[in-house]
Amino acid sequence: MTVAHGEHTIDIQGDIILLKLIGSFNEMGAAKFTKGMKDAILSLKGAPFAILVDDLEVIGGTPEAYAELELYNQWLNTQNMRAKAMVIDSPVTLAIIEKYAPSRAKQNISIFNNRDDAILWLKASL
Repeated sequence: MTVAHGEHTIDIQGDIILLKLIGSFNEMGAAKFTKGMKDAILSLKGAPFAILVDDLEVIGGTPEAYAELELYNQWLNTQNMRAKAMVIDSPVTLAIIEKYAPSRAKQNISIFNNRDDAILWLKASL
């Protein structure tokens, strides 16, 4: 039996969804956090929102996890997302995400090295 790898937390603060990813993800772990994010977004009932993705503790993922991430981002592009801020300090991890999730190119994304600046930018983008 395959076990989900990778941990996440999801918190909604007003119109900003805070997603924190921790560890190394396989397809099941990625499916778990993408379902959680879809549920959070659907709970907003079409209202505009922004997402903060905290990737400071991400180690990486399997090719299948990145395929799941791409499907999620394709779906995300059909939602009322105004902005996405990524907090990440690994250029290698960011390059991998950009390569394997090309649908992100259609999103209003900015990259940060700390949460405070990311949240300020998101609030200004809503």
